Amino acid sequence: MSQFKDETQQVIDRLMNLQKFTVSVPVEENWMPNGVVPFDIRIKNGIATVTVPALTEAEARDKITAYFNSSEKDDDL
Repeated sequence: MSQFKDETQQVIDRLMNLQKFTVSVPVEENWMPNGVVPFDIRIKNGIATVTVPALTEAEARDKITAYFNSSEKDDDL
């Protein structure tokens, strides 16, 4: 039971320490998201401004990069 308690505490600690980060990334002018967008996103003049919860700005950028890279792969199908 101790492992379950430790893992639960890690999840709670992570949730308590999340912050919102806003990151801007260039997108093609006609880019549209596929499916559910897991964070707040606004697109204007070829720039996507994304607000994402994360522990660090680096983690936020990694999440955004992963999302946009997966969207590009979906477009190739």
